Parts: sequence; structure tokens; C-alpha cells
Amino acid sequence: MKSIALKGKSFIRLKDGLLGLLIIVALIFLVLRFQKTGSGNPQQEINLNQFKAEEAYLAPRFTLRNLKGNLEGLDDHIGKVIVINFWATWCAPCIKEMPSFETLYRRFRSQGLTVLAVSLDKDGSSKVQDYVDKFKLSFPVLLDTEGIAEKLYPSFTIPFTYVIDKQGRVAARIDGAKDWESAETFKAVEYLLKQ
Repeated sequence: MKSIALKGKSFIRLKDGLLGLLIIVALIFLVLRFQKTGSGNPQQEINLNQFKAEEAYLAPRFTLRNLKGNLEGLDDHIGKVIVINFWATWCAPCIKEMPSFETLYRRFRSQGLTVLAVSLDKDGSSKVQDYVDKFKLSFPVLLDTEGIAEKLYPSFTIPFTYVIDKQGRVAARIDGAKDWESAETFKAVEYLLKQ
């Protein structure tokens, strides 16, 4: 009986020892994991000076042909608040939204705002030009027939819009159509223009 009791105690000691070792290994793993993602690791820190289509990052640069055939892009509007709208002539919400961009542009262009309407139509400029003429749009319309800007600013919806501040950083992203003539929108634009 004594030998059975000793075997039982040895088993308990072995079991406690393995459990203790497992807890120590888990703690070491957790400490190492937090050290890798902590703010002291320069490889993990956020670099807001990189180009990303995300809020607070520098807006990715692109240059596309406008309807006149000239190259135009973000660098042509440095120091302005830029509203980049990705749209297409076949998109019903885009048709509804586009006149409000014209109102926004006319109201704030003299104060330093520009609207860049990036057409995602792949079949050339004739449909886009007809659309622009129909709605009497006066802001720049760019053609992204090869998907260059679309790859830099990915989205699962259409239309989608990015607002870029005067420092060239993404201030906001809006998925879907929006009323760009609302008092709330005007206040937000006025705030960005004062920065």
C-alpha cells in the first residue's frame, strides 16, 4: 500500500510540474508577443507619411487623362482640399449624386476646393463626355480606363469618394452616394478649408 501511495504522490508531483512548466511557457509566449506589437518596436509603428488610401495617411498619387486629353492628377491641385469621386455613367446612384458635386464645387472652388471625378468607365470617353455635357459639369473629369487610380483606392461599392485635406492626407472616405449639398457637408468642407 505504501508503494501505491508513493506512486500516486509522484504522479501528482509530475502532473503539477508539467502544469507549472506549461504556465511558464505560456507566460513567456505572451510577454514575447506583446513585445513584438508594443509601441517601442519601430517596425510595428504606424508611419503616417506613407501613401495609403486610409484616413490620416498621405493620399496615393495618380495621373490620368482628362476629357481634353491632358494629364491631370493630385499633384496639379497641391494645397487644395480635393474631393475625389469614383463613378461610372452606368451607375444610377452616381447620376443622382453628380449634380450635388457641381453645387459643392461652384460654392467652394474660389476658396480652394476642387472636385476630381474619376470615371471608371472602360469603354472610352464618348459616353463620359455626353454625361458631362448633359449635367453641365464644370469640374475636372478624369478617365481611369486602365484601373490605375481604382487600384490605389480600392472599394467594393460605386460610387465612392475620398476627401483629401490641404496637406495631402486622406481626411475621409465615403462609400455610396451622399448629398454633397447638405449643411453638414458644407460645414465639414469649410472646416477643412480653414486648416
